[in-house]
Amino acid sequence: MSPQFVDFNADGRLDIVAGTFDGSPHVAFGTDKGWKQPEQILDRDGQRIVLNQYWNFDTKKWDTTKRCDMPGQEGEGHLTSALAIDWEGDGDQDLLLGDHRSGRVFRRLNEGTATKPVFATTNELVLADGKPIDVPGTVATMRLVDWNRDGLMDLACGSMGDAYSADEGGGVYVFLNTRGKTPTYTFGPPITLVERSRKGGLAPSRPDSGLYMDFGDHDADGDLDLLVGGYSHWSPTAPVLTPEQTARVQQLQTELAALGKEVKALNEALNQATENLAEAEAETKRTALLKEQSPARIENNKQRQARQAELDPLVPGDKRVSYVWLYENLSAAAQQPATPGDRR
Repeated sequence: MSPQFVDFNADGRLDIVAGTFDGSPHVAFGTDKGWKQPEQILDRDGQRIVLNQYWNFDTKKWDTTKRCDMPGQEGEGHLTSALAIDWEGDGDQDLLLGDHRSGRVFRRLNEGTATKPVFATTNELVLADGKPIDVPGTVATMRLVDWNRDGLMDLACGSMGDAYSADEGGGVYVFLNTRGKTPTYTFGPPITLVERSRKGGLAPSRPDSGLYMDFGDHDADGDLDLLVGGYSHWSPTAPVLTPEQTARVQQLQTELAALGKEVKALNEALNQATENLAEAEAETKRTALLKEQSPARIENNKQRQARQAELDPLVPGDKRVSYVWLYENLSAAAQQPATPGDRR
């Protein structure tokens, strides 16, 4: 989630670092021919870097652990975002870890070298203004950016917010680096770049949940603009239906319910065929049966999409669609007249 291009092992090639929903940071190392398959980033003991909750690939279920907690910092965190950062200014890549269940950010220090990262076994809370960072709406993504153009990299965080219902959505915040002469990062209080969404609109007007942002000079005027990807939530006004349209709505809803029962029957057949089988045998049986069911599933999906597309304008309901939004920087500094030689 929210991948970052960075030379993670100092070999001169760009790698890809990202958090994933399984609860661990991953890296895909770059080669002359592209990137290798992503792999979990491990600590010095060879164990997965996690907060608390993670997907256990051995038992195939969600699991929890306290082994990565610092004393007094126990929690129920779920790591979904990761950011490589030279926290100590010693030339190697450390990690920042964002919590999907809270607004907390943790650091995991590299105890090895730039070319051979070796990570600590515990997570340490990152502070801002002397208090643990608490991103309103939980952490969705993190980026390093020199927002105030003072030569120091600041920490920007986009938040998740409520992703499905009408509760408050996410926003975008930046924590300015105030480290002065110290070698480590020291952050001040958050500056709000995009307020948390209150939702409730009649049309898509902004990113409401799952805000993933990045920065760039989009209009080449010398300042940083903001790009934000996220879900927009809105509730269109329903049209007044004619009697014929009302009858058609009822027919479409009946047909969609029948198609839903078909899918349920296919799933039940799949579960019954693999019940009480050993794992390897069950997987083989599942693969074969899915192949057999594939034409029916494809046709069912085609029919459901067609009916839903016809139904939506008649009974619009609540909408949740992802877009990318541009926020142009209109700060006072950006409005200063250009001097000779400036590219505006």
